[in-house]
Amino acid sequence: MSNNSYYKDKFENLEMYQRLIQYWSILFDRRESMNILDNMNFNVHLFPEIFTMDEISALHQIEPGYTSPDGYTEMNALIRRLELARLLQNAPQRAEISHRLVEQAGIGCGNGCTNVMNGVINSILKLKQVEKGLEHPEVILILPNYTVYAAQLSNLNDKATSKYVYTQRENNYLPTSCEIRNAITPSTVAVIITYPNNPAQSTYEGENVRELQQIVELCQANEIFLVVDNIYQDLIFPKSRGFTEIFNLTDKLDYVIKVYGCSKDTPFYSGFRTGYWFGDPRIDEKYKYFISSMENSMNTHSLVYFALNLYFKYKLLTGEEPALEDMKLFDQGLFGWSQNVDEHLLFKKMQELKLFAKYQSRIQLSDNIQADALRRVTEYVKGSKVFVDYTNQQIGNVFFIKVNPEYRFDNDDEFFKKLFYEVNCGILPGNVFGILQRPDEIWFRITLIHDRVDNIIRYLSKIEDVFAHSAII
Repeated sequence: MSNNSYYKDKFENLEMYQRLIQYWSILFDRRESMNILDNMNFNVHLFPEIFTMDEISALHQIEPGYTSPDGYTEMNALIRRLELARLLQNAPQRAEISHRLVEQAGIGCGNGCTNVMNGVINSILKLKQVEKGLEHPEVILILPNYTVYAAQLSNLNDKATSKYVYTQRENNYLPTSCEIRNAITPSTVAVIITYPNNPAQSTYEGENVRELQQIVELCQANEIFLVVDNIYQDLIFPKSRGFTEIFNLTDKLDYVIKVYGCSKDTPFYSGFRTGYWFGDPRIDEKYKYFISSMENSMNTHSLVYFALNLYFKYKLLTGEEPALEDMKLFDQGLFGWSQNVDEHLLFKKMQELKLFAKYQSRIQLSDNIQADALRRVTEYVKGSKVFVDYTNQQIGNVFFIKVNPEYRFDNDDEFFKKLFYEVNCGILPGNVFGILQRPDEIWFRITLIHDRVDNIIRYLSKIEDVFAHSAII
């Protein structure tokens, strides 16, 4: 296979995240000329750039330099506005509680959600070490899921260990309160869940919300941090379905933390690497110290882009137009420490550039492309005999597919190699997300934003063609 392999050991001897990097190192080796079906980058020929560099430069001069250690000074007021709007939209009857929670919440930014989560995990471990002095703290992780958190814990040199909860297909690979309860021990300090899930793209909604609320109550009652990664929260189609906000399920901030970033819902934002956490303020100081010692500070240009994105998200939620009084949200060193914002001039420039109108139309176009790809791929997979199951609740831009178990493989690595050699097509097998290696459970993930949906379906059809000529054992 590819000469570009980071790890020389056998796949089965690698940790999950190492296997992910290994597969990707093969897929993205241009010498292989692979037709890649799993590439999380938006296609520049399909998707609009939400803000251009020229537009941002015309809005206000940016002075590149260091920011506050965790972006709190520049971003906290705007993040509070956005989170409050989200809570009120989904539960207006809880207005008094929501205002209190948002006013008291801790907040911190970082270089992408991966970096934010790393800071959050380390801050929780520090806090729990002081509170309980645990020698071998455990963090519960949910599988299948994107396994970067498992990699972070494995790099802590035995300061903490991962404990896995293997969720079930019948629950759309979402953890239940019973599964979490059975996994908890006196050494458990945190539970990390992702909803909507990656790769399953399933979420808690309808009657299933009660399951999530029980998980919140369970963690708070046992003084265990519940950390939720909501990075796909704005890609539920249609948007009228809404989203289950974790802080609408509790009256207190204790032991609950939300993490969010724009890398999955905003074309080309992933390269700007910015995200934030919001929740229990007890980790504030420890997070600020850790993130500063590891990353020092964020990128000024990234913060400006991030702030504009969050501001316009806030305006879409409230149904209001940008207002002069809002410009104070950009006057805390966002454009650089020596840049003092003239609020009237900034508002005038924003209006002249028609940034909000452009944002709305570009986001709508992006959402329409993704929703259409989801619909068409769903219809295609439903009609397939080679692909017998899938998980995606019309969410996000990844798709998880199961191969008919009548086509026998010992494991999904064999499936990966068959596609590599016979179809020249690359996917991510389920084992990198924690699906157990079994002959009757061959799952793989594809993405829906890296190429035109016609091409994605064409490559799926090529996979089917290969199986059509294979013997069924």
